[in-house]
Amino acid sequence: MNYTLYDPSTGQIIATISASDSSQIPSTDLYIEGTYDGKKYYIDNNQPVRIPQKPTDFLQEYIFDWTTKTWVNDLVASGNSVRRYRDLLLNQTVDQLNPIWWPTLTSEQQAEATAYRQALLDVPNQAGFPTTVEWPTKPSWL
Repeated sequence: MNYTLYDPSTGQIIATISASDSSQIPSTDLYIEGTYDGKKYYIDNNQPVRIPQKPTDFLQEYIFDWTTKTWVNDLVASGNSVRRYRDLLLNQTVDQLNPIWWPTLTSEQQAEATAYRQALLDVPNQAGFPTTVEWPTKPSWL
């Protein structure tokens, strides 16, 4: 027979085991009959409950909170994800802002490029960072 062991305070699944009967399970472990994947289920009132679908917001990272049984934004990981995307956008402008090409730009293009680059650098300083980011508009010529 298969059993699923879980943490009674959170419902988080600890392990699944096979045993000929429940007497082989240490008395300190809480369990239910059956095999349940800890990435898909938690246990509540000795019943398996499907974990809700993870949010898929652009550049946001979530972790499952076993106490509230909800997905919460991992602000550190989300911040890192937003910074990586910002860095990608900055790297895409490198050729255009290269000192060799800089003199070939008009003064208006230089000002637009400078403002765009600075706005990208300032993304982590925005009030809603990292959950709400207002991305600067890339100049059309860039």
